Amino acid sequence: MKTMKILALSTLLVAALGTSSKAVAQDAPAFNYIAQTTSKFVMPEGATRADVQAAFQEYYDKVIAKSTLVKHYALYIHAWGSTGGSYVTTMEFDKWEDLSKFNDEFETLEKAAWPDETARKAFLKKFSSYSDIHHSDEIYTVLKSMRK
Repeated sequence: MKTMKILALSTLLVAALGTSSKAVAQDAPAFNYIAQTTSKFVMPEGATRADVQAAFQEYYDKVIAKSTLVKHYALYIHAWGSTGGSYVTTMEFDKWEDLSKFNDEFETLEKAAWPDETARKAFLKKFSSYSDIHHSDEIYTVLKSMRK
């Protein structure tokens, strides 16, 4: 029964994509770009989950939330299965160019958030200590016509 539902849904999706592309062939698809990073948590000696959460919140409040380029941001924490020690961050941008512009913008926002260079370096060192240096980065497109 489950296989039938999946097959039916797949058939409808293919049919919908096929007809919609013919109907609006002259229009480019409306989509945004999603930059996704998957990392593993590292819990330094003496740190608590509350410390980690507070650091992530502080960085979000002082940098990500103030970005004019990031249209949507989400932090997904692994809830069940595997080792449970991973998390995923996603940032959505309107245009491809905004991804590279964000590199400059976030440096500016970091300097504004922690004007004292010593304090900024200390916070960023602590913040980066909560993640394994090895991670994966992916870039996706999201079709705006298929959003709920």
